[in-house]
Amino acid sequence: MAVLKVGALMRYYINNQPQAVVHGATVLEALQDAVTRYPALKFHVFDSNGKIRRHINIFVNSQNIRDLKGLKTKINEDDQIMLLASISGG
Repeated sequence: MAVLKVGALMRYYINNQPQAVVHGATVLEALQDAVTRYPALKFHVFDSNGKIRRHINIFVNSQNIRDLKGLKTKINEDDQIMLLASISGG
């Protein structure tokens, strides 16, 4: 079982926890498992078309999934998935 870690701004959506155990063979499956158990997380991760929101960055063991195979990136049970929202200002 992989561990999903979230930044401070997203902890509210997973019962104020810094991390949660997730199941799945890929990043997408792990995220789908997370939003099934924590429905409030779904709106903040996926857009209305089911795609990852542009401001969300996802890392597997410190590697951005954009540099791997995206949501199809395979995960192992000892992997850590980090979900971070980009912060911008003006």
